[in-house]
Amino acid sequence: MKFLTSVYDKESGLSVVDIKHMGRLFTGIAKLNSEDKETASEYAGCSYAEGRARIKALKYERKKLKEDAESCRKFIKACECYKNWDPSSPTARAAYRQLNRKIKKVNEITDIINQEMFELDRLIWRRGITLKAIERNKQKRLNDNSNF
Repeated sequence: MKFLTSVYDKESGLSVVDIKHMGRLFTGIAKLNSEDKETASEYAGCSYAEGRARIKALKYERKKLKEDAESCRKFIKACECYKNWDPSSPTARAAYRQLNRKIKKVNEITDIINQEMFELDRLIWRRGITLKAIERNKQKRLNDNSNF
């Protein structure tokens, strides 16, 4: 994946990130929630948008890998219909092995997509927790200073 551009609009709180993967352009968008105006961050918005663009790119890659695996499966299924097909022959075993490798790649990219989605959710959640902790500390300091 190649990072191309990142744009953040302070007025609307919209972040847009473009990446290139497998010769295609993928765009991720993050919109600022109206209640989070005072804690807006260009870095956070663009990070979220980049995560979404990466997930889109990986889903596209998985789609292409699935299509490849499905065409391989259909070919093997068609070959199995012939009475001369010997599933124990070296050629047949090579075909089965190729199908299994393709399926394994699809499963691996699915795991990567799930991990990316989990990390994006965790990143958003952690930022919220951090901002709440900072606000609590500010309030505590204000209360401590007012006692003097």
